[in-house]
Amino acid sequence: MPHPHPSGWRWLWAVVGLIGLATGLPVSAETVRLHGQEYVSLFALGRQCGLTNRWDEKSKQLALVGPNVRIEFEPDSREFRINGLRAFLGEPVMLHKKAFFISRIDRDRFLLPIFNPKRIAGPAPVPRTIVLDPGHGGKDDGTHNGRSGLQEKNVALDVAKRVGAQLTAAGYRVVFTRSNDTFVPLPDRPAVATHEKADLFVSIHFNAIDNASVSGNETYILTPQNQESTDGGGAGSRELVPTLLPGNRLDEWNAVLGYRMHRMLVQQMKSFDRGLKRARFVVLRDLNCPGILVEGGYLSNNVEAGKIATPEWREQLATAIVAGIASYREALEVGKK
Repeated sequence: MPHPHPSGWRWLWAVVGLIGLATGLPVSAETVRLHGQEYVSLFALGRQCGLTNRWDEKSKQLALVGPNVRIEFEPDSREFRINGLRAFLGEPVMLHKKAFFISRIDRDRFLLPIFNPKRIAGPAPVPRTIVLDPGHGGKDDGTHNGRSGLQEKNVALDVAKRVGAQLTAAGYRVVFTRSNDTFVPLPDRPAVATHEKADLFVSIHFNAIDNASVSGNETYILTPQNQESTDGGGAGSRELVPTLLPGNRLDEWNAVLGYRMHRMLVQQMKSFDRGLKRARFVVLRDLNCPGILVEGGYLSNNVEAGKIATPEWREQLATAIVAGIASYREALEVGKK
């Protein structure tokens, strides 16, 4: 989906006293229950974060705007933009009685941590030991490019080694789930992070799809408890998982990690933004530390596969991943103050 560039923004809300005029709701109506989920008003979220609410009548989008942030929402959509970055909520934004609402889970476990890491309870898990997980390996080739024969397992390992070299030079302790072309079962990969008492887990992959024109970067974090993964259906066709997975205990830090990493990948690789997404991947479910899965590009796209085949491009991707880790660490330092 192309990034919208709405113009002609007009003030819809300026001060808290205008909430009734702007939304048609009293101030007390900031929480509602929709489709079995608790929702909170986006006006209240903006006020909580010191942001101004702006409405674009033409695009039917609501933006929360501040000095260094702009978040754009539209009703009945899980997709939104944060500072131009494409991301996905667990629940669609709802238009209810002339007001916009967002799920409480999305507010508390996704957006607020990104806005303000200081609000996250518990000590910030500053990364010292980092586990790198090159996807696939051995009998599992992963995706491939039919024209060149490029295999995901090989380029994922190459990029992981490049990331590891840069992190080691920066003073981190780096552990690999695999360091050669061997098969490692999925459950054994997060087990490495547990055994090594890792502070961060980064899984590196490459995509493929039947549509050969698709390209770009995707970043995945674990789906929060009682929410749908990004590829799930809409409200009413739910993929609810009530069980609290081990990795869900770190949802808030995962949100910070995901945002910081995806921003660096898109900025530095100058790739098409496929979005910050959620999934219950096996390698993320059982983690005891913040974790992320990076899709570095599409091997099914011949142009992008041609870039991935070059050592220079893979080094650039490794540098972007390291920059994402550095940006995440900066957020943690803010969180500790």
